[in-house]
Amino acid sequence: MPAAPLGFATRHPRLGAALGALAISQSSTLAKLSGGTPAVVTLFRGAISLPFLWLIARREGHTANRRDRFLAVGAGALFALDLQCFHISIPLLGVGLATVVPNAQVFIVGIYAALTGERTPGRAIAAIPFAFLGLALLARVVDPFAGALNVSAGSDPALGVLWGLGAASFYGLYLVITRRISSGSSAVGPFGMLRDAAIGTILVSGLIAAAGGTLLPPDLWPGVGYLVLLALMSQVLGYPLINASIPHLPSVVGSVLLFVQPLMTVVAGALIFGEIPAPGQLLGALILFSGVLVAARR
Repeated sequence: MPAAPLGFATRHPRLGAALGALAISQSSTLAKLSGGTPAVVTLFRGAISLPFLWLIARREGHTANRRDRFLAVGAGALFALDLQCFHISIPLLGVGLATVVPNAQVFIVGIYAALTGERTPGRAIAAIPFAFLGLALLARVVDPFAGALNVSAGSDPALGVLWGLGAASFYGLYLVITRRISSGSSAVGPFGMLRDAAIGTILVSGLIAAAGGTLLPPDLWPGVGYLVLLALMSQVLGYPLINASIPHLPSVVGSVLLFVQPLMTVVAGALIFGEIPAPGQLLGALILFSGVLVAARR
């Protein structure tokens, strides 16, 4: 029997995808509000979501083999490193723009596909220069509007872009492994895979957090409350809803959601934290997204 969130998303894919995008759009906002270190935020995202994912996975009726489960745990370890890089980039780029750079994972997955012998579409290759230009504008290495407005959403955009690219690389590898698991066996359920991946995420982020000397946010309340809300909105609701909805939607709808999600985060960053991206950074985000949409288009 399909898990409830998946059943809802497949019956109402537009609403499911919209709700999923709304849920994950506030991940960086809640992470910053919690005040926790990147490792602590990642640890809570895995630990809070694991019992819910475990219960939902039991309803799927799938029994994965040991190899696929170990692969999923390894993918979760990569996801922990992705989130570690992403959360580090938030104060450097701002909560809104930090959600933009990891979308460069499209090119990471494309490079892997080309190295393994898959045909690489010409449009994906043509989009690479636009992606680099967008990243340069986001990092303010190139700024055609320099001096026009003295604003910036983050403390060090160039360093933030580098950490964001680290997040994109780890997330790209995570996608490669999870797609291989899904395509290689019909016995692997999506929530079962997310459950096993959460275990890997907890192990890696727990080690990093322990090495940093803390497993909790500096203020237990409301810090823990924000982290619980983050885990439920992103790991339990957001990503599963989007993953289940996208296959049932026209590609143009998925592309719009890809763009709207960080746009909502940029608005939240401006309203809650007063983070106003520079005009050149907004232009860079638009150019990068254009390149991503062209490369990912089927």
